[in-house]
Amino acid sequence: MDSLQAITLFSFFFTVVVAFPQQTASGTTTVPPATITKAASLSCSDGKTAVYTTDCTMGTPTSYCASPDPPIQCSEGYFPSVWHPGHCMEQSTCFPLDASWITIECSHGAIPWTTSTLYEGTLAGGQSTIITAVSCSCAKSQWYSMTMLPGASTVDTFCMPSSSCPAGMTTSVSTNTYCATAPASVCSDIPLETNYCKCESTAQTPVYPGSAGAAPTGCKL
Repeated sequence: MDSLQAITLFSFFFTVVVAFPQQTASGTTTVPPATITKAASLSCSDGKTAVYTTDCTMGTPTSYCASPDPPIQCSEGYFPSVWHPGHCMEQSTCFPLDASWITIECSHGAIPWTTSTLYEGTLAGGQSTIITAVSCSCAKSQWYSMTMLPGASTVDTFCMPSSSCPAGMTTSVSTNTYCATAPASVCSDIPLETNYCKCESTAQTPVYPGSAGAAPTGCKL
């Protein structure tokens, strides 16, 4: 019987909401509802099939004939997935099961948010595998600190408190640069300045207790 292996991939995510002011004309204009005319059915040959979709940038309807990609074959110790080499581009590839970006728990004070399955099937060698991705988020009362640690090639995200800074941290102020120049009515419910905690030295990183979602207790070199 095939063994069942579960591998969990964690990643940080955050949402940035930017509001733009909308000017209102003095007159009233009635705009007819937008309509989408379905493209004529395609007649594809040479084993190709018709694809009806939308443009990834403009969202306009588009259709074309395409040949299905052959299933990707990965060597033992790898699983099939996709990567995005450029805008609106997707390419099949194989990732190692022990890739550095695959972790088993949220870190730096984050908490699990959502879980999705990246791959479920049988790998080379006959091993039945389920690989899931878990998105991690900071608590609502915390803010995201993006830091590249010495010797690292990727940015790490730390969940930092907004007040009651622990020993080894100092209080700083972040200014919302958009609201600083936007009309007051646009940012009426958004604070112009927000307090947050940071390590006293830029060479330090926060220290967290073992539990998920815990606030940092200090900093270390």
